Amino acid sequence: METGRGPHLLVAAICQRAQQDQYGSFSLINLLEHLVAGSDDPNAPEQMPPFRLDANLVVMFVSGDAVGDRTVTVVAEQPNGERLPPVSQRITLRGGDQRATIVSDLSLDIDQTGVYWFEVYLDDELVTRIPLRIGYERGPREPWMDLIR
Repeated sequence: METGRGPHLLVAAICQRAQQDQYGSFSLINLLEHLVAGSDDPNAPEQMPPFRLDANLVVMFVSGDAVGDRTVTVVAEQPNGERLPPVSQRITLRGGDQRATIVSDLSLDIDQTGVYWFEVYLDDELVTRIPLRIGYERGPREPWMDLIR
């Protein structure tokens, strides 16, 4: 079986917080794939009020046979199809099982419900897409609804 030469995508995720321990291992805390904004207030507006999402975007590659500098670019696409300006960062691949990790602060003004897509490119080649679904609810909720978020 041909597995490719690398680099290999290890992680591409949005989380509430990513932290690195003293040994270099990462913990991704509260992976975000579906957020529901809302209010129990019966007078809450029909449309979702805008809010700011502060999170971390984490991308990790394992080098494999790849050695050298590469560019990782992330492009966010809003539910209406509008693409936000790309954000790029250089990584250095050192071969073997060596990991190259990007932990980026993600601060995004959310003003639409639906799926926000985050496209991850390595040297202009699409590697993966990360979805983040935003929903909005108003009025009283049943307690069981909190279990399915």
